[in-house]
Amino acid sequence: MKEHFDFYGYCSPTSGIYRIDDHEYFIGEDFRSAKRYKEYTDVGFTMLLLQHENSYYGESFSTSACNKCMTEAEKAGIYKVIVSDDRLKRLCEEKILIGDGGRFASEKEFLSYLDECTKPYRDRKCFYGVQLRDEPTYDMFPTYGAVIKGLKKVVPNIYLQCNLLPGAGKNDYNLPDAENDMRAFETYLNGFLDESGMDSVLFDEYPFRREYILGGYSIPGYVVGAKVCRDRNAKFGMVFQSFSFICNGRLVHRRVTEPDMYWQTNMAMGFGCREYSFFTYMTKPNARVGGTVDAIDGGSFINRDGTRTKLYYFTQKIIREIKRFERVLSKYRYEDCYFVFPDGKNMKDYKQTEYIPLTGAGETACPIDVRADGVVLVTRQKGENSDLYMVENIGNLKDELFDGAGPITARINLGAQAKGAKFYYKGKRVSRKTIGGRIDEKLKVGDALFIELKRRG
Repeated sequence: MKEHFDFYGYCSPTSGIYRIDDHEYFIGEDFRSAKRYKEYTDVGFTMLLLQHENSYYGESFSTSACNKCMTEAEKAGIYKVIVSDDRLKRLCEEKILIGDGGRFASEKEFLSYLDECTKPYRDRKCFYGVQLRDEPTYDMFPTYGAVIKGLKKVVPNIYLQCNLLPGAGKNDYNLPDAENDMRAFETYLNGFLDESGMDSVLFDEYPFRREYILGGYSIPGYVVGAKVCRDRNAKFGMVFQSFSFICNGRLVHRRVTEPDMYWQTNMAMGFGCREYSFFTYMTKPNARVGGTVDAIDGGSFINRDGTRTKLYYFTQKIIREIKRFERVLSKYRYEDCYFVFPDGKNMKDYKQTEYIPLTGAGETACPIDVRADGVVLVTRQKGENSDLYMVENIGNLKDELFDGAGPITARINLGAQAKGAKFYYKGKRVSRKTIGGRIDEKLKVGDALFIELKRRG
């Protein structure tokens, strides 16, 4: 059966009501309609995540926002809807779930509760799964895992959306001491898989800041997440930055550009990602002036008033390219990654790679010879009889836009393997002339060339 990747956005179409501090406004249109959901799928999204104002709290389902959204989604032809059930999220936070001191006296009582919670929506044609608590800490996993296993018993084919903490400081996970932050992240991800029995890992990463400085744990997080998925034979998913964010005038995540989105999605493809989600799709309906603000118009796919941003159009194009490339990507599974630096430079010279040594990545020689005059990521994915390499410019966009750095040149020497090599760029197979087995590829920031090679021997 052909594998298909999934795509969706956080903060799906809103009611058209928004708040700034204590003031409420109505745009004049409820965007939770079949028309707006078709606009949502036109981006290339295959799943609809209902959360925040469209979450379900156990109220009368027939008059709930969740029911309205599911009804309109079905009219729009969406048959993978993820329900955000607040009761199930809160279960994940219980210290003790079953037995002495627990919320439920027995597993039977616990499963009966899960059955009652999911009964109103689980038989809907469009129902696909539920979202559980966002970014749980390590100490929550015993309860979190019990909720997952219980839901699987009640609804065997249910999809469970579990967005985990990204690479961060080791104390953020609430786990026993680890060697370093990235080892803590690895322990955290393995702990989730151990306790939950899940066969997938999903976490978020928002690397782009005001001065185009990339978050230091972004790429190491990919490295560790892909490694865990490789070792555990789990599906890899990512939540990508597609928003603007200001926190007390200090931490600022800027608006995402087209090169930024390629930077993220090419990397994800290289690391074997199968699920692509974006934070956020529509401007959040609530904002606070002078505090934490992630409800800025122009920073998502759709503005508060329902108008589209540039992000909508270039991400639509990128998703189409990924879907076109699915046929090739689905034949491969992530194996390893390598980093290439200009002469005289190393990973400590770049913000985006300074923490790579904490992951143990890039310690072995790359099977293909790559030289570059900028920082380059090379990944290798294994297929039955061939390998798929990705060569990506992971430089800082600021250097290219403002410092006149321009595209870099990646000199790729395939040697005897050049004969029969297949090249892919932006989802399409392309031709490349090799001279003595070598090609010189110009790559702008975020650009990547994929190379399919028959395995020797």
